[in-house]
Amino acid sequence: MWRSARAGAVAAVLFLAGSARATCFDGVRNGPESDVDCGGDCVPCEEGDRCVAPRDCVSGRCSEGECEERPYVKGADLPPGYHLEPMATGGPATARTIGWVSLGVGYGAAYVTALSLPGEVGALYVPVFGPWIEVGDRTQGLRGLIAVDGLLQTVGAGLVIGGLIAGGKQIVRDDPVLAHLVVTPARIGRDGYGLFMQSAF
Repeated sequence: MWRSARAGAVAAVLFLAGSARATCFDGVRNGPESDVDCGGDCVPCEEGDRCVAPRDCVSGRCSEGECEERPYVKGADLPPGYHLEPMATGGPATARTIGWVSLGVGYGAAYVTALSLPGEVGALYVPVFGPWIEVGDRTQGLRGLIAVDGLLQTVGAGLVIGGLIAGGKQIVRDDPVLAHLVVTPARIGRDGYGLFMQSAF
């Protein structure tokens, strides 16, 4: 009896996993999806993806069959089930992206330098301010290179902060990454047991 019950449970799990692979995780637009592996019963789609209804989109905004950002108007009520995030398009978003790259490259170079010269340039472990501390040390032989690194980090941090301040906000669903799953136990056959999963948006 235990063996048949276990076999029934394994079969149920394999069936559910196979069903999920065949729709939301196969890299193909099929089933109820509005775009590849998103929309419908799958996770919400990102901006620019195809949609049929507002629930297909992370933003909850489907315009002419395409998911769009949903700008937040200051002072307006936030719909239940949504939160605010910085806008992902426009000049401020581009500035943030460039800033993160510049800050990352600069700090990465500083970190590697600090590792390769233990005890000599320890301040480089501190982002943005560390390089300028080392440049202030007149006995430091790498002052020119460290100043370039400090400039990269400073400009990068400035672009990130400026992009966050200048950019608007957009409304985004609380559940953009994973759909909520309702799991209920169920009998399978005479001696088998398993779990049925149903997505809820």
